[in-house]
Amino acid sequence: MRFLTLACAAMLPVQWAAAACLDDTRVAALVAGYPHTPISGLPADLSLDDAYCSQQKYVALLRRTMGEPVGYKVGFTGKPTQERFGIPAPATGLLFEPMFIEDGGRVARDFGYRPAIEPDLMVVVKDAGIMTASTELEVAEHLSSVHAFIELPAIQFAVEEKITGPGLVAVNIVATRMVQGPGAPVEATPAFVQAMADLQTVFSDETGTVIQKAPASTLLGNPLRVVLWLVDEFKRRGKTLRAGDRLSLGAVGRLFPLGQDGRTYIYTLDGLPGGAISTSVRVE
Repeated sequence: MRFLTLACAAMLPVQWAAAACLDDTRVAALVAGYPHTPISGLPADLSLDDAYCSQQKYVALLRRTMGEPVGYKVGFTGKPTQERFGIPAPATGLLFEPMFIEDGGRVARDFGYRPAIEPDLMVVVKDAGIMTASTELEVAEHLSSVHAFIELPAIQFAVEEKITGPGLVAVNIVATRMVQGPGAPVEATPAFVQAMADLQTVFSDETGTVIQKAPASTLLGNPLRVVLWLVDEFKRRGKTLRAGDRLSLGAVGRLFPLGQDGRTYIYTLDGLPGGAISTSVRVE
Protein backbone atom coordinates (compact mmCIF):
# COMPACT_ATOMS: atom_id res chain seq x y z
CA MET A 1 0.00 0.00 0.00
CA ARG A 2 2.84 2.39 0.85
CA PHE A 3 4.39 1.74 -2.57
CA LEU A 4 1.06 2.47 -4.27
CA THR A 5 0.69 5.73 -2.34
CA LEU A 6 4.18 6.87 -3.34
CA ALA A 7 3.63 5.89 -6.96
CA CYS A 8 0.38 7.85 -7.13
CA ALA A 9 2.02 10.86 -5.51
CA ALA A 10 4.77 10.79 -8.13
CA MET A 11 2.16 11.23 -10.87
CA LEU A 12 0.81 14.48 -9.41
CA PRO A 13 2.16 17.97 -10.17
CA VAL A 14 5.12 18.85 -7.96
CA GLN A 15 3.98 21.45 -5.38
CA TRP A 16 5.34 23.29 -2.33
CA ALA A 17 5.50 26.78 -0.83
CA ALA A 18 8.58 27.46 1.29
CA ALA A 19 10.67 30.53 0.42
CA ALA A 20 14.21 29.20 0.91
CA CYS A 21 16.71 26.96 -0.82
CA LEU A 22 14.58 23.98 -1.81
CA ASP A 23 15.26 20.99 0.40
CA ASP A 24 16.68 17.72 -0.89
CA THR A 25 13.32 15.96 -1.01
CA ARG A 26 11.74 18.71 -3.06
CA VAL A 27 14.63 18.86 -5.50
CA ALA A 28 14.60 15.06 -5.87
CA ALA A 29 10.90 15.26 -6.77
CA LEU A 30 11.64 17.89 -9.41
CA VAL A 31 14.38 15.82 -10.99
CA ALA A 32 12.23 12.68 -10.88
CA GLY A 33 9.56 14.57 -12.82
CA TYR A 34 11.95 16.11 -15.36
CA PRO A 35 10.93 16.97 -18.05
CA HIS A 36 7.33 15.65 -18.16
CA THR A 37 5.70 16.42 -14.81
CA PRO A 38 4.07 19.88 -14.48
CA ILE A 39 5.64 22.04 -11.78
CA SER A 40 3.45 24.15 -9.53
CA GLY A 41 3.72 25.82 -6.15
CA LEU A 42 7.32 27.01 -6.27
CA PRO A 43 7.78 29.89 -3.81
CA ALA A 44 6.85 33.16 -5.52
CA ASP A 45 9.42 35.00 -3.39
CA LEU A 46 12.32 32.62 -4.03
CA SER A 47 15.50 34.69 -4.00
CA LEU A 48 18.14 34.36 -6.70
CA ASP A 49 20.65 33.05 -4.15
CA ASP A 50 18.18 30.38 -3.04
CA ALA A 51 17.45 29.59 -6.68
CA TYR A 52 21.14 28.93 -7.37
CA CYS A 53 21.36 26.87 -4.18
CA SER A 54 18.42 24.80 -5.44
CA GLN A 55 19.96 24.54 -8.91
CA GLN A 56 23.18 23.18 -7.43
CA LYS A 57 21.21 20.32 -5.86
CA TYR A 58 19.18 19.85 -9.05
CA VAL A 59 22.18 19.47 -11.36
CA ALA A 60 23.97 17.25 -8.83
CA LEU A 61 21.13 14.75 -9.32
CA LEU A 62 21.17 15.21 -13.11
CA ARG A 63 24.86 14.29 -13.09
CA ARG A 64 23.96 10.80 -11.88
CA THR A 65 22.32 9.95 -15.20
CA MET A 66 23.78 12.55 -17.58
CA GLY A 67 27.43 12.61 -16.55
CA GLU A 68 29.54 15.72 -16.16
CA PRO A 69 28.37 19.04 -17.66
CA VAL A 70 29.70 19.98 -21.09
CA GLY A 71 28.94 23.68 -20.89
CA TYR A 72 26.71 26.46 -19.65
CA LYS A 73 23.50 28.17 -20.59
CA VAL A 74 23.05 31.92 -20.15
CA GLY A 75 19.47 33.10 -19.94
CA PHE A 76 17.69 36.43 -19.52
CA THR A 77 20.16 38.29 -21.74
CA GLY A 78 17.67 40.97 -22.77
CA LYS A 79 16.00 43.67 -20.66
CA PRO A 80 12.44 42.73 -21.77
CA THR A 81 13.01 39.13 -20.64
CA GLN A 82 14.52 40.27 -17.35
CA GLU A 83 11.54 42.53 -16.69
CA ARG A 84 9.05 39.82 -17.69
CA PHE A 85 10.47 37.29 -15.26
CA GLY A 86 11.49 39.67 -12.48
CA ILE A 87 15.22 39.04 -12.58
CA PRO A 88 17.79 41.88 -12.55
CA ALA A 89 20.51 40.36 -14.75
CA PRO A 90 21.37 37.31 -16.86
CA ALA A 91 21.53 33.93 -15.11
CA THR A 92 23.20 30.59 -15.76
CA GLY A 93 22.41 26.90 -16.01
CA LEU A 94 24.38 23.81 -17.04
CA LEU A 95 24.35 21.76 -20.24
CA PHE A 96 24.80 17.97 -20.43
CA GLU A 97 25.71 15.81 -23.43
CA PRO A 98 22.49 13.71 -23.40
CA MET A 99 20.50 16.91 -23.97
CA PHE A 100 22.05 17.31 -27.44
CA ILE A 101 20.47 16.04 -30.66
CA GLU A 102 22.66 15.60 -33.72
CA ASP A 103 22.56 18.37 -36.31
CA GLY A 104 19.63 17.67 -38.65
CA GLY A 105 18.28 15.06 -36.25
CA ARG A 106 14.76 14.29 -35.07
CA VAL A 107 12.95 14.75 -31.79
CA ALA A 108 9.46 13.75 -30.68
CA ARG A 109 7.20 16.71 -29.99
CA ASP A 110 6.25 15.26 -26.61
CA PHE A 111 9.83 15.32 -25.31
CA GLY A 112 8.55 17.23 -22.27
CA TYR A 113 5.67 19.19 -20.78
CA ARG A 114 4.91 22.44 -22.67
CA PRO A 115 7.56 21.93 -25.38
CA ALA A 116 8.96 25.02 -27.06
CA ILE A 117 11.69 26.02 -29.49
CA GLU A 118 13.99 29.02 -29.65
CA PRO A 119 16.77 30.15 -31.99
CA ASP A 120 19.92 30.67 -29.99
CA LEU A 121 23.65 31.09 -30.47
CA MET A 122 26.56 29.02 -29.17
CA VAL A 123 30.30 29.53 -28.86
CA VAL A 124 32.99 27.08 -27.73
CA VAL A 125 35.82 28.02 -25.36
CA LYS A 126 39.34 27.54 -26.74
CA ASP A 127 41.25 27.79 -23.47
CA ALA A 128 41.00 28.86 -19.85
CA GLY A 129 42.79 32.11 -20.68
CA ILE A 130 39.32 33.45 -21.40
CA MET A 131 39.05 34.14 -17.66
CA THR A 132 41.49 37.05 -18.13
CA ALA A 133 39.39 38.70 -20.86
CA SER A 134 38.06 42.19 -20.22
CA THR A 135 36.95 43.20 -23.74
CA GLU A 136 35.03 41.57 -26.59
CA LEU A 137 38.25 41.29 -28.60
CA GLU A 138 40.01 39.51 -25.74
CA VAL A 139 37.02 37.15 -25.47
CA ALA A 140 37.39 36.33 -29.17
CA GLU A 141 41.05 35.40 -28.63
CA HIS A 142 39.94 32.56 -26.36
CA LEU A 143 37.01 31.15 -28.34
CA SER A 144 37.42 28.47 -31.00
CA SER A 145 34.08 28.48 -32.84
CA VAL A 146 30.60 29.96 -33.15
CA HIS A 147 27.53 27.85 -33.99
CA ALA A 148 23.92 28.20 -35.01
CA PHE A 149 22.12 26.63 -32.07
CA ILE A 150 18.48 25.67 -31.50
CA GLU A 151 17.20 25.05 -28.01
CA LEU A 152 14.09 22.96 -27.34
CA PRO A 153 13.11 23.55 -23.72
CA ALA A 154 10.23 21.88 -21.93
CA ILE A 155 8.85 24.87 -20.02
CA GLN A 156 7.40 22.35 -17.54
CA PHE A 157 5.65 24.87 -15.26
CA ALA A 158 1.91 24.24 -14.98
CA VAL A 159 -0.13 26.46 -17.29
CA GLU A 160 -1.78 28.32 -14.41
CA GLU A 161 1.54 28.85 -12.62
CA LYS A 162 3.26 32.24 -12.61
CA ILE A 163 6.78 31.68 -13.92
CA THR A 164 9.51 33.73 -12.24
CA GLY A 165 13.18 34.13 -13.08
CA PRO A 166 14.39 32.55 -9.83
CA GLY A 167 11.96 29.66 -10.35
CA LEU A 168 13.47 29.01 -13.76
CA VAL A 169 17.00 29.25 -12.37
CA ALA A 170 16.14 26.67 -9.69
CA VAL A 171 15.31 24.10 -12.39
CA ASN A 172 18.40 24.81 -14.52
CA ILE A 173 16.57 27.33 -16.74
CA VAL A 174 14.57 24.37 -18.11
CA ALA A 175 17.45 23.12 -20.28
CA THR A 176 16.00 20.03 -22.00
CA ARG A 177 16.93 19.28 -25.64
CA MET A 178 19.07 21.20 -28.14
CA VAL A 179 20.88 20.97 -31.46
CA GLN A 180 24.26 22.47 -32.34
CA GLY A 181 25.18 23.13 -35.95
CA PRO A 182 28.65 23.04 -37.54
CA GLY A 183 31.01 25.70 -36.25
CA ALA A 184 32.64 28.67 -37.93
CA PRO A 185 36.08 29.67 -36.62
CA VAL A 186 36.27 32.68 -34.34
CA GLU A 187 38.79 35.31 -35.44
CA ALA A 188 40.44 37.55 -32.87
CA THR A 189 40.09 40.71 -34.95
CA PRO A 190 38.10 43.93 -34.58
CA ALA A 191 36.33 43.07 -37.84
CA PHE A 192 35.10 39.76 -36.43
CA VAL A 193 33.93 41.40 -33.21
CA GLN A 194 31.91 43.85 -35.30
CA ALA A 195 30.58 41.02 -37.47
CA MET A 196 29.21 39.35 -34.35
CA ALA A 197 27.42 42.56 -33.39
CA ASP A 198 25.99 42.89 -36.91
CA LEU A 199 25.05 39.21 -37.26
CA GLN A 200 21.56 38.59 -38.68
CA THR A 201 19.57 35.42 -38.08
CA VAL A 202 16.76 33.71 -39.97
CA PHE A 203 14.52 31.07 -38.39
CA SER A 204 12.40 29.21 -40.96
CA ASP A 205 10.87 25.83 -41.82
CA GLU A 206 11.30 23.33 -44.65
CA THR A 207 8.70 25.11 -46.81
CA GLY A 208 10.72 28.32 -46.79
CA THR A 209 8.28 30.06 -44.46
CA VAL A 210 10.19 32.58 -42.36
CA ILE A 211 9.18 32.30 -38.71
CA GLN A 212 11.46 35.06 -37.48
CA LYS A 213 14.27 37.36 -38.54
CA ALA A 214 16.25 38.87 -35.69
CA PRO A 215 19.64 40.50 -35.09
CA ALA A 216 22.11 38.80 -32.76
CA SER A 217 22.57 42.21 -31.15
CA THR A 218 19.55 41.30 -29.00
CA LEU A 219 22.17 39.49 -26.89
CA LEU A 220 23.47 42.46 -24.86
CA GLY A 221 24.28 44.38 -28.05
CA ASN A 222 26.89 41.80 -29.11
CA PRO A 223 26.92 38.05 -28.30
CA LEU A 224 30.53 38.37 -27.16
CA ARG A 225 29.35 40.64 -24.34
CA VAL A 226 27.33 37.73 -22.99
CA VAL A 227 30.57 35.75 -22.73
CA LEU A 228 32.22 38.73 -21.05
CA TRP A 229 29.35 38.87 -18.56
CA LEU A 230 29.77 35.14 -17.90
CA VAL A 231 33.52 35.55 -17.30
CA ASP A 232 32.89 38.32 -14.76
CA GLU A 233 30.09 36.33 -13.12
CA PHE A 234 32.22 33.20 -12.81
CA LYS A 235 35.09 35.21 -11.32
CA ARG A 236 32.64 36.46 -8.70
CA ARG A 237 31.56 32.87 -7.96
CA GLY A 238 35.08 31.44 -8.01
CA LYS A 239 34.39 29.30 -11.09
CA THR A 240 36.48 28.83 -14.24
CA LEU A 241 35.63 28.25 -17.88
CA ARG A 242 37.69 25.51 -19.53
CA ALA A 243 38.72 24.46 -23.02
CA GLY A 244 35.83 22.82 -24.85
CA ASP A 245 33.06 24.35 -22.74
CA ARG A 246 29.97 25.01 -24.87
CA LEU A 247 28.29 28.31 -24.09
CA SER A 248 24.66 28.90 -25.03
CA LEU A 249 24.32 32.68 -25.14
CA GLY A 250 20.55 33.10 -25.03
CA ALA A 251 17.51 33.42 -27.24
CA VAL A 252 17.89 35.52 -30.37
CA GLY A 253 14.37 36.90 -30.62
CA ARG A 254 11.39 34.92 -29.34
CA LEU A 255 10.59 31.59 -27.74
CA PHE A 256 7.96 29.69 -29.77
CA PRO A 257 5.58 26.98 -28.50
CA LEU A 258 5.71 23.85 -30.63
CA GLY A 259 2.63 23.13 -32.72
CA GLN A 260 1.07 19.70 -33.18
CA ASP A 261 2.18 19.24 -36.79
CA GLY A 262 5.49 17.72 -37.82
CA ARG A 263 7.94 20.34 -38.99
CA THR A 264 11.61 20.83 -39.82
CA TYR A 265 13.09 23.98 -38.32
CA ILE A 266 16.09 25.63 -39.96
CA TYR A 267 18.16 28.33 -38.29
CA THR A 268 20.80 30.39 -40.12
CA LEU A 269 23.41 32.89 -38.95
CA ASP A 270 24.31 35.34 -41.71
CA GLY A 271 27.19 37.82 -41.66
CA LEU A 272 30.22 35.84 -40.49
CA PRO A 273 33.44 36.31 -42.52
CA GLY A 274 33.34 32.75 -43.87
CA GLY A 275 29.69 32.90 -44.92
CA ALA A 276 26.37 31.77 -43.46
CA ILE A 277 26.11 28.76 -41.15
CA SER A 278 22.97 26.80 -40.25
CA THR A 279 21.49 24.03 -38.16
CA SER A 280 18.19 22.17 -38.36
CA VAL A 281 15.99 19.80 -36.41
CA ARG A 282 12.89 17.76 -37.30
CA VAL A 283 10.10 17.80 -34.71
CA GLU A 284 7.63 14.93 -35.15
